[in-house]
Amino acid sequence: MSIEKLEHRGGRYQVRWREGGRQRTKLFRLRGDAEAFELDVKRRKQLGPLASSVIMSRVTLGEFVQDDWWPRYAIPNLAPSTQDRYLQAWAHDIRPRVGGYPLREITPRIVEDLAEQLRRQGLSVASQRKSLLLLSAILKRAVVLGLIPANPVAVVQMPKAPPIIEPRPLSPATVERIRQIMLSPRTRTVPMSAPGKRATRAYEAAVGSPAERQRNALIVSMMAYGGVRPIEDRSARWDDVRERTLHVYATKTKRARDVDLLSPLAQDLAEWRLACGRPAGEQLIIPRPSGGEWMKGDWDNWRSRVWRPAAIEAGVTGDMRPYRLRGSFISLLLWSGMDLVEVSQQAGNGVATLARHYAGVVADLKGQPRVPAAEAIRQAREVANHQLQLLK
Repeated sequence: MSIEKLEHRGGRYQVRWREGGRQRTKLFRLRGDAEAFELDVKRRKQLGPLASSVIMSRVTLGEFVQDDWWPRYAIPNLAPSTQDRYLQAWAHDIRPRVGGYPLREITPRIVEDLAEQLRRQGLSVASQRKSLLLLSAILKRAVVLGLIPANPVAVVQMPKAPPIIEPRPLSPATVERIRQIMLSPRTRTVPMSAPGKRATRAYEAAVGSPAERQRNALIVSMMAYGGVRPIEDRSARWDDVRERTLHVYATKTKRARDVDLLSPLAQDLAEWRLACGRPAGEQLIIPRPSGGEWMKGDWDNWRSRVWRPAAIEAGVTGDMRPYRLRGSFISLLLWSGMDLVEVSQQAGNGVATLARHYAGVVADLKGQPRVPAAEAIRQAREVANHQLQLLK
C-alpha cells in the first residue's frame, strides 16, 4: 500500500492497494483521511473473514438503517409509497424498541419480545406483520453484508395473517355511473366524509372545468378498464398508448407489461388527447394542472374530493378506495372468458395471488355465459348515458 499526493488532481491524496487480484485506488482531500483509510484496509486484511464481525460488532440497528439500509437499499429499490409505509413502521414501532440494540445482540428472543409489545399495544395483525417483515428485510441485508451470521426474525413465528377479504369488484354499470357523475357539470352536495359546509364546498370546487371533469372520468377508465394501479396511470405517457395495447410500467414490481387496449378505453384516451391539443408522445397522459407528474398530495386530494363523493352518489359502499377498480378490471376479464394465466399477465399479478383472491368470482363463473369485456362496458355506458338524458 502507498499514499501519494497528486498535484494534478488538486493536491488530493491517493491511496493505492491490491485487493482481489486487482490494483485499486481511492482519492481523499485530507491526508489524515487517507491514512485512516489505509489503516482500515490493513486491519481488514489482518482480520480476514472476521473483519466484518469485529469492526461492525458495535453498530446499532438504528445506525445501520440510517447509514446503509435506507440510502443504499430502500431508496433505490422501493416505491415512494412503500418508503412512506416503511418509515412510519420504523419510526413508530421498531426504532423506539430495538433501534438502540447492536446488530449482533438482536436475538430471536428479542424479536419475540418486540412482537409481544406490538400485540399489547393493540396494533392490528396486519400492522404487526408489516413491522416484523420490515425488521426481517433490514436484518437480511445485514446477513448479506456479513455483519450478522443469521437473520433472527426467520426463526420467530409471525402473527397469523388475517383471512383474505374477498374483493368486491364494481360492475361496469357502477363504474359508468361514477364516470357520468364525474362528467356531469351539475352541482352536487354529497359530503366527502362527514356532513358540513366545508366538505360540500370542497366537493363543488372539485367538479371543475369540462377538461377537469373529463380527466377525472379518464382516471376511472384507466383503472377499471386498463387495470393500472393509481401510481401507474399518473406516470403514463402518450408513447405508452399503442395501437392495440397500453404499455404499463409497474413502479411497485419494477416490471413492465402490455395490457390489451379495450375499445372503450381507447376511445376515452383518444377524446382526452384531442381535448389536450394532441400532446407529444413524451408528455404525461394525466399531468398535474400546473404540469408535471402528480404528487402524493394531489392523489390524496383527488381521492377524497372527487372519487369518494362520486362513488357515494353512485351507491358504492364498503371499501371506498379507488384501488378497488383494479378488481373490476380483473373480474371483467374473467367474465369475458380469459383464464387466470392470461389475466395475471394483463393485471401484473401472480396466478397464485389471483386464484386466492378471486376464488369466489371464478366459482360464480361456472355455467355462466361469457361476455366480451368491451361489449360489457359498451352496454353499461349506453345505459348510463340513457339515464343521464332522462335526468336532464
